Amino acid sequence: MRDWVRRRGASAGRGLVLFGLGAAGPVPFLGYVLAIVLITIGACAPGERLLDRCRAAANSARRFARRQGIDADVDYLPVPPVPQPDAEGRYRWENYLYRTPHLPHYIQRVRRVSDDPATARDMNWMLLSPFVGAPLGLLAVLIGRRALRWHTRWTASLLGPPRPPRAWWSETRRALLDCWRLLVLGLLSVLNLLGAVWLVVTFLLLHAVGAHRFWARIAASATALTGLNRTLAARWSGVEIPAPHRPEPPAPEPTSDGLYRSGDRLTESPAPAIRHARYENVLRDPATWRDLAWLGGDLVVTAALVVPPAALTLWATQSVWAPFWVWVVEALTDLEFPDSPWQDWFAAHRVVTAGLGVAAIAAVLVLAPLAMRLHGWWARSLLAPTRRAELARRVRRLTETRADAVDAEARELDRIERDLHDGPQARLVALGLKLGAIRVLLDRDPQRARDMLDETGADSRRVLDELRDLVRGIRPPVLVERGLADAIRSLALDVALPVEIVGSLPGRCPMAVESAAYFAVSELLGNVLKHAEADTARVELGYAAGVLRIAVTDDGRGGADTGGGTGLRGIRRRLGTFDGTLDLSSPAGGTTRATMEIPCALSSPKTSSSSATA
Repeated sequence: MRDWVRRRGASAGRGLVLFGLGAAGPVPFLGYVLAIVLITIGACAPGERLLDRCRAAANSARRFARRQGIDADVDYLPVPPVPQPDAEGRYRWENYLYRTPHLPHYIQRVRRVSDDPATARDMNWMLLSPFVGAPLGLLAVLIGRRALRWHTRWTASLLGPPRPPRAWWSETRRALLDCWRLLVLGLLSVLNLLGAVWLVVTFLLLHAVGAHRFWARIAASATALTGLNRTLAARWSGVEIPAPHRPEPPAPEPTSDGLYRSGDRLTESPAPAIRHARYENVLRDPATWRDLAWLGGDLVVTAALVVPPAALTLWATQSVWAPFWVWVVEALTDLEFPDSPWQDWFAAHRVVTAGLGVAAIAAVLVLAPLAMRLHGWWARSLLAPTRRAELARRVRRLTETRADAVDAEARELDRIERDLHDGPQARLVALGLKLGAIRVLLDRDPQRARDMLDETGADSRRVLDELRDLVRGIRPPVLVERGLADAIRSLALDVALPVEIVGSLPGRCPMAVESAAYFAVSELLGNVLKHAEADTARVELGYAAGVLRIAVTDDGRGGADTGGGTGLRGIRRRLGTFDGTLDLSSPAGGTTRATMEIPCALSSPKTSSSSATA
């Protein structure tokens, strides 16, 4: 009897603790919202400290679930380190370069909060705790340990490691994430408006005092801010928006007398000429003014998208949540709250009000993804390049890739010439000299002549082997005879690492595309061996919608960067010849995945030797 009373008392005590934790869920939730606001407006250090303190409530629920034997531990994304400069002293973030590390570090810290799945699960749990966690805590006071197990399972389902979700829950979770993303976009729209005001004011002031040539540096902040919005539109709304800005103008060439032209005057230093060229480039770039128009109008459009879900959420909270807890508190205590119209309505129409509140929450879950897609379309309407800018960018791209192809071909010819000169050509010259010596020795020393003939045969075989190796370096025979898929499988057998090959190709790519893809995969696997410290690697092959896709993945230490060496840049140049792309994902300490995409057409499977052999 004593054991039963002790167990019931312990269950009741834990239930009261869980009830208090669930009822207080909105407090850390508001703390999370305030932390996101602080980080978004640039106060990252206090926002991150507040974020860590708000996580204590969710972590206490995880500890309780762990005591009940259910794993609910997760890892939060760490604070990103301060970016390090590259060889040119610039700080890189994705496809943008910055003069100082402050803006890229700020963007990484904002994305750390917005993209952290554990943070989103914490906020979902805190928002639902008054509706689910607190009632289960009260139920544990009444029925004991069974309700505690229900609470633990519910906590683990929200706060624990992600599991393969069901279709309906996946859509619901995505809608909840879109709600938080709308909140971030609303805060960011305020920052966008402030940025637009800052640009207009500095533009007028600089032109008023005659320092207009420095405005190009100020306009770079607008490019960085719109670059953040383009990235968020791609990640959250699924709308890819390429940067439409013109490239920086080349350095001015000096005149015959050593002066540099800066507008209508000549200067001895190239700095004024460079500033003038950048100013003219930014001033005449339509993308600059489209960025400014978007920054100024984003607040209005985002507010129109955020207000309906926010109003429905507020209405559901006021009509369901607050009256419900007033009724609960008055039922459990002697406290009496002053009468109000909504309290009287709730008392008279509890079922109707609860149904309308649930309908409002469902409407929010429907409107949030729609609002995110509409915001992505709005961003693309102004931030995407125009048709004229797209054609100009395409011409620049083709010009650059053609120049890269010509340079690569010239380097390859130089390499072949050097290899022939230093290898087979030298051996053939030596072989000719030996044959001349044999002709002299045939009458004087036949035995010595026969020995030299044997040596000559061995030399000829070595020359043949060198020529074969040289040909394989230009175009491997297995690639010519069996196709790209089998050539990559043959390449994987020569790698001192377990490599899994997944997928196949329904036909043959053009020979030039196969050669570029083959050597790109060879370079990536070589990087895995030299730098990744990986145990296994994986190569995925596929072809869809006229695009050849090859992904190389390893389980190494990560941290790869296209700006850190010549190998990855060489791959991008090689693929760029065919309008291909290389996408690299390599977080520090995580899996590295390099995805190559090359537009091409396949030949018929019937004429594909690789598919026929397979």
